[in-house]
Amino acid sequence: MLDASLRGSMRKLLFSNGSPYARRVRVVLIEKGLAFEPDVNDAVRPIEEIRPHNPALQVPVLYDGDRHLFGSNLIIEYLFETYPTPTRAPGVIPLAPSIVRPDRVWDDKLVLTAIEALADALVNVRLMTGADEESVPFMARQRRRIASCLDWLEPRIEADGEGFWPGTFSVMDLNLMCPLLYGEKRGTFAFRTGQWPRVTAMVNRWQSRPSVAATPVNEWPPKAA
Repeated sequence: MLDASLRGSMRKLLFSNGSPYARRVRVVLIEKGLAFEPDVNDAVRPIEEIRPHNPALQVPVLYDGDRHLFGSNLIIEYLFETYPTPTRAPGVIPLAPSIVRPDRVWDDKLVLTAIEALADALVNVRLMTGADEESVPFMARQRRRIASCLDWLEPRIEADGEGFWPGTFSVMDLNLMCPLLYGEKRGTFAFRTGQWPRVTAMVNRWQSRPSVAATPVNEWPPKAA
C-alpha cells in the first residue's frame, strides 16, 4: 500500500547518485521531459527507511501519482509505455521510440539480458572490494562474467560508436553505459583498454549527451549500489 504522504503526489524518485540502475531511470526521465522530485541518499539507506518503498531494499523507486514502482527496468518500461518520447530538433539524435526494435524484439531483449548480467556482476565486484579472489572464487567469476558479456556485446554494436540501434539513443546503449561508467568511476573495472573499441566508442559518443552529463556518478560514498 502507498505511503499516504506520497499517494496522488507529484512524481518522486528515490535514488542515490552512485547507483547505475537509478541513473538509467534519471536519464529516461530527463530525455522524456518528465519533472520529478528527487529523494537522494548517497549512503546506505537504513533498512526500516527503504523497506516501505521496496522489499528488495534497493533504489531506484518511483512514485508517479498513485503508481508505485521499483526496479530500474520495470520503471523504464513503464515510462516508455506511459509517456510519449518528445520530438527532437533537427540534427539531434532522438531517444529511441521504444525499448526494443519491433522487428528485432528477441535479439534486442537478449542484448538487454546480457547487459543486466554484466551490470549485476560489476556492482557485485564493487561491493566485494577488498576480497581476495583466491579465497572468494565468486569474485573472479564476476570479473570473468563482465569481460565475457563485453566480448559478446562488442560485435553487436555498430561501428563508429553508433550503438545498438543506429540513429537513436537506445535503452540498450544507456543500460550498458551506466554500469561501465560506474565501474570506471569506482575503480572497479576498466573497459577502455582497447579490447572493446566499439563499446568504448559508444560510451564516448553518449557521455556528452545532456541527460547523461546531468547525472554524473558521485564521489566515493559508503558501499552501496
